[in-house]
This record gives sequence, C-alpha cells and structure tokens, in this order.
Amino acid sequence: MGAPSRLPNGLGRALDLDRIGMFGHSGGGATAAEAMRADRRIDAGINMDGTLQYSKTEFLPVAREGLDRPFMLMGKADQTHLNKPSWQSFWDRSTGWKRDLSLKRGSHFSYTDAQSFVPALDEYLDIPAQTREQYIGTVDPGRSTAAQRAYVTAFFDQHLLGRPRRLLDGPSPSHPEVHFVR
Repeated sequence: MGAPSRLPNGLGRALDLDRIGMFGHSGGGATAAEAMRADRRIDAGINMDGTLQYSKTEFLPVAREGLDRPFMLMGKADQTHLNKPSWQSFWDRSTGWKRDLSLKRGSHFSYTDAQSFVPALDEYLDIPAQTREQYIGTVDPGRSTAAQRAYVTAFFDQHLLGRPRRLLDGPSPSHPEVHFVR
C-alpha cells in the first residue's frame, strides 16, 4: 500500500474535524451507527430506516452495545424502537442523547428521492398503487422532504454547532407527518 493521498488544496481548512456528524438511509444508517461505535471522532449520527441486524437473531455490535453520543433514529411509519428488536436493543443500551421519530404514512424509500420521482413515472409505467405505497408510502413528498431537512438540520445544529433546537423537544405542528416517538 502506498503513501496516503494528500487532501485537495484548501479542503483541510474547509473541514472542521472537531465536529463530525454522519447520517445515512437503510444500510447507510446502519453504517452511521456502526461507524460511531468504532470511531470516537464521530460526534453525532442519524439512522434513516436502517436495520441494525444481520439476521432475525443477530444484531450489529452497535445494537448490542449502544452509543454514548447523540443519535437519532428516523423510521418509516411502523418502525420505532418500540417495535423493532434491533432498535430496541440499541435504544436500551445507548446512554447518549437520543430521539426516535417516524414518518407517518412513510415507507422505506420515503427517505430517498424515489418518493418524488416514482409518482411521476405512473404515466409511463403504470405502477400499481399497492406497490408504490409499499415502497414510498403515501406521505406527501414535498412535506416529507421538508420535515426531513428540518429535523436533520436541527439535530446537527444542536449537536455539532451547540445551537439548541426546540424542534427536537417534542411534536411540531409545522411537521404533522412526523410522529415523535420519544
């Protein structure tokens, strides 16, 4: 293996490596949690509807150990730490600041661009409503995107920049599509 590559000019000055956050959807959300467990330099993280288990009975190490730093779970309509065993294990073992939010009428791919472009494909592909609902839910894409942006921004503002955000304290009338689990 050769010498490490140098950062592009100016990039090192543009990054604040004293405040690092990580988030992801699905496997990316699980990766954010597991990376935080393995690397203490990551200060805060978000899992957007990612499982924290390898199989029905085998959980990721982070689900078995938890975290001591801020972490937010964001699930589809029926996924919370109250009903997802790997999330429950993670929740019970985590001692850092934590939140669990779910997207009412959302589905797994409501946390992706698919929620916006799949309905537009109907005129070309005739996607059955049940299939579309299974993958992207029935939440309004514009409202879903706005809520996700608001909560992700508030989380990182609070935990990386030290700017407390009331949005993280309880349900918000501005974002009724988000269920504040805990």
